[in-house]
Amino acid sequence: MKVKLYTILLTILIIGCTIKKEIPADIEFTVLPNLKDSLPAVEVNFDYKSDKRGLITLRYENNSWGDNDVFNCIHELQVLPKPENIEFNRDSSLITIKTKPNLLSSINYKIIQDYKGPPLNQYRYRPMMDKNYFHVLGMRLFMIPDGIFESDSSKAKIKISYQSKSDEDIFHSSFGKENVQNIEVNRDDLYGSFIVGGDYRRYSFTYDNDSVYFITRGNWKAFTDQDILNQLKQTISSQRKFWNDPRKGNFSVSLTPTYETWYSIGGSGFSNSFVSFASNNEKVTLAQMKWLYNHELLHKWISRTIINENEVEQYWFSEGFTDYYAYKLMLKNDFLDVSEYVKILNHEVIIPHYQDPVNTIPNSELTFEEFWSNYAKYMKLPYRRGLLYAFLLDNQIKNQSNNSQSLDNLMIDLFQLSLNDDSLRLNQKVFIRNLLKYLNHPEVESDFEGYILEGNLIDFQDELPDGLSIEYQNNIPLLKLDSEDFSDLGKRLKL
Repeated sequence: MKVKLYTILLTILIIGCTIKKEIPADIEFTVLPNLKDSLPAVEVNFDYKSDKRGLITLRYENNSWGDNDVFNCIHELQVLPKPENIEFNRDSSLITIKTKPNLLSSINYKIIQDYKGPPLNQYRYRPMMDKNYFHVLGMRLFMIPDGIFESDSSKAKIKISYQSKSDEDIFHSSFGKENVQNIEVNRDDLYGSFIVGGDYRRYSFTYDNDSVYFITRGNWKAFTDQDILNQLKQTISSQRKFWNDPRKGNFSVSLTPTYETWYSIGGSGFSNSFVSFASNNEKVTLAQMKWLYNHELLHKWISRTIINENEVEQYWFSEGFTDYYAYKLMLKNDFLDVSEYVKILNHEVIIPHYQDPVNTIPNSELTFEEFWSNYAKYMKLPYRRGLLYAFLLDNQIKNQSNNSQSLDNLMIDLFQLSLNDDSLRLNQKVFIRNLLKYLNHPEVESDFEGYILEGNLIDFQDELPDGLSIEYQNNIPLLKLDSEDFSDLGKRLKL
């Protein structure tokens, strides 16, 4: 009898030890859309305790990503029990609540679209919503209490509970399709996420046992949902193979229509998702969407894994090299032929770059404030400057190695280094040190300083592969195919 009792107790003890205790979240947000109200809104609620001084300090980015006065999207902030004071500080992006010390308060607020009319691409990072749907970035939806993230790299456990008044509405975020999501993320990954709901349509496919979700809405005029889904499948497959990325996880992509009468597309790439927008008219083509999807997906590796030390200062890399590899991988995988590739470099990059009145300003002038305050003036400069520099380096490495190596080797090295050391940040020193492994000549550093830091225009004479030459038109050095048979050139460009 004693043996049986001992066995039972031991069994209970073993079972008890094997049950994982659920670790409570650092914060739990409840998200409830109120789209049918007179003022469509997404309501957010969470509880948080004040510090020993009776303060709760919330961060909500008022000026970021080229948007200003995002506080205008905050509506009906309420705190219970009623606090002594609520102070909004737009300059510091902080909201300070003064209440009793160590008091648990319930904080409730609504996020609204703060401009009238249909969604426009120029407002794509602001909350978008009407009576049928909402699209909000994480940094535009969540107020984050100070102390949730101890540093920019530290992670927090966050629970997101979604409640809908309609069973027909779809809910989806960068973190998945579940109505209750338990995530562990740093501040950057929470900010760089999207949350959508309403009359979106959701599609999915499997790649390497991971789910890839495509979420869209509206009646597209220039293409079908299936066209974009097929493009996404091709892009995911080609880029994952290039990077040979061992990381696992689901991926989500949103495509939301905007309503300009002209051609306009845009997007932003995050760690496990990207958002995209396109004006819903016949001026947008599937070819333009192909470039957009190749560019935005690449940000999973370039800028989200290989991270800039200074965001805007290294845009020549995170945007310029991303653009270069968007086109190069499309060429490698026969989504473009050589003539299309050369035409794109001439008409989308070289001509507009040479015609740009700010094409030679020093990189030091592209500060965060200057770039985002004058976005229309500078927006394409680091893309084109970085792309042309990447094209130069690719050709130089191939020529020096007799086509046994290319810029691809450097990019894979930077990815692997970043994967193994999440504190690594891309700057001039890191870039040059790794570039010298593949390009060993005395002008490497002076070329970088001249072309990137000083903004000098690149002379491609004697730096092109056989089959390409320079032909000047209106003092602009255009690429010229030397033969109608460019099969050998295609092989060299794809290396």
